[in-house]
Amino acid sequence: MPRVEQDVSETYRSFSDQQIASLYAEIDSLTEVARPALLAEIERRSLSHAQLQSMHTAELRREANFDRRQAIHRKKVLAYLLRNDPKGVLLVFLAILAIALFLALTSSHH
Repeated sequence: MPRVEQDVSETYRSFSDQQIASLYAEIDSLTEVARPALLAEIERRSLSHAQLQSMHTAELRREANFDRRQAIHRKKVLAYLLRNDPKGVLLVFLAILAIALFLALTSSHH
């Protein structure tokens, strides 16, 4: 087995089943070396297509829940700041607006 293929196989061997499932979901984007190595690792672990799909779906749900919790937290923080420091929020907003305007103006000159 060529060195690159061996390195890829060893890397996949060190991955968790969840990482393998995530990669499998993107199998069409893998290289000519990576794709067969991934399929060989899946076969070595005796993982079925249904198992891989299930693991990937569960991971997507966990990510969505995490993103949702972070969005809720950001809203709570913003609501707290608006209640307790409305001038500070306005200053931060104006600073962000000024930076965005500066970046837009400087990037249009290139």
